[in-house]
Amino acid sequence: MQKLIIYGAGKRCETLCKLLDQCSDIEIAAILDTNPDKWGMKVGGCQVEAPERINDFDDAKIYIAVADENVSDDIRKDLKQVWNYDLKNEVSYNELRLEVLKSDEEIKKHIYENVKINNCEEENILFVSYNGFSLGGIQAWTKDICEALVKDGQRNIYVMATRGDYEVPSLLQDRMIYIDRQETFSKSSVLDIIDSIKDKLPCKVVTTQPDNTMLAPYLIKCCYPEMIDIITTIRGASKGIYKAYMDYKEIPDMFIGVSQDIKEDLIEMGIEAKKVCSMCVPFECEEVIERGYTEDISVPVRVGYAGRVEYSQKRIDLLIKLVQMLKKNRISFSMEIAGDGEAYQDLKEFIDSEHLEKQILLLGEIDRLEIPDFWKRQDICVNIADYEGRSHSIIEAMGNGAVPVVTATSGVKEDITDDENGYIVPIGDYNAMAERIGYLASHRERLRTMGKLAHDVVYPKSRIESHLEFWKGILSSH
Repeated sequence: MQKLIIYGAGKRCETLCKLLDQCSDIEIAAILDTNPDKWGMKVGGCQVEAPERINDFDDAKIYIAVADENVSDDIRKDLKQVWNYDLKNEVSYNELRLEVLKSDEEIKKHIYENVKINNCEEENILFVSYNGFSLGGIQAWTKDICEALVKDGQRNIYVMATRGDYEVPSLLQDRMIYIDRQETFSKSSVLDIIDSIKDKLPCKVVTTQPDNTMLAPYLIKCCYPEMIDIITTIRGASKGIYKAYMDYKEIPDMFIGVSQDIKEDLIEMGIEAKKVCSMCVPFECEEVIERGYTEDISVPVRVGYAGRVEYSQKRIDLLIKLVQMLKKNRISFSMEIAGDGEAYQDLKEFIDSEHLEKQILLLGEIDRLEIPDFWKRQDICVNIADYEGRSHSIIEAMGNGAVPVVTATSGVKEDITDDENGYIVPIGDYNAMAERIGYLASHRERLRTMGKLAHDVVYPKSRIESHLEFWKGILSSH
């Protein structure tokens, strides 16, 4: 029986203990935690102990049960420096989970007893859109590509989603496969998804997250390898997202990143080049746009931000610092912010405290149909995120003629040539961003020129027709 040390006695530890109790021949050798208040308490039937016991289990694997990767890095340093512990046997939660589920005899029995193999020439195609057609870009993309495929004559297109308060297009009404909302990381959820797929074999499943909707079809594939292919689209380029996909790298038959940067990163991390490609998500864009720019230098230049109003990833804290720097540099600007999130109230309080209500307008979340008009009002688009997959907001802004001034996140170099149709600044460098905005504010003649070039670069990439041909090729070749 394999032995495991769990380091950290919090919620992740509890979740893992529950999973191991459900289905595993893995024995928890010890649960360790640095907090003395937790010593002696029981989690999953095991008693929490002090870290000094770490070297008592030479043959055990170790899982650091902490969500924050920075904290995990600090723990690894302590294990090496304080306890002289060799981390060669460290495993991630995803690796453990995959191992547990693959070896679970109940799941195998369920698949062999319930999965029906249909003798049909045409494969079914299942696009996963977990939240249906609500929320954001992934859901909108799933709706658009599925409708386009159906209109093109594909009879075998289905959407796998949870039920919710969202409108299903008439073309897809009879093509919805509803699944229950997942109990995070539970075996019961995996079994429910297996049951939702079982009558659609043979099939291809197009996933958008490294979650149960990717694991469930893979477990079927382990039993019936010729009956199912798994294609996964990768929308983000953060360390955490890459780590999750690398933990599950044996699962997808094809990886599709939303930028060339993601494609290159995956290949560098060891994914076979023949299994990786990239795509650009289409969007509404007019071939010729009619809009104006704030060319009168006595009128404030118009700056826009559209996206989640959050600290993590989107760095609204740095957007606030950007505003402060623009004020300090005496740059004449106005700003509209479209979006909602955890930092919305803090942002509002900042605007109120600095008496910027007339200069900075908080719109909250706006309807997607309003996005083109929003960007046509802006001279400049800003995005100061730490990471993106390929920002749909930036591309939409460019398609409507706003000049991008953005951080060097994944994908931006595919669309922006610095100082030609926009500006790219280093990650986190709000000072450089303020300088570029200041330059445009004092050289208004460049707004129209750069805005037109921004539009002209992304317009060909916006068309659903070329995207449809891309997906028809992907779905027919794997």
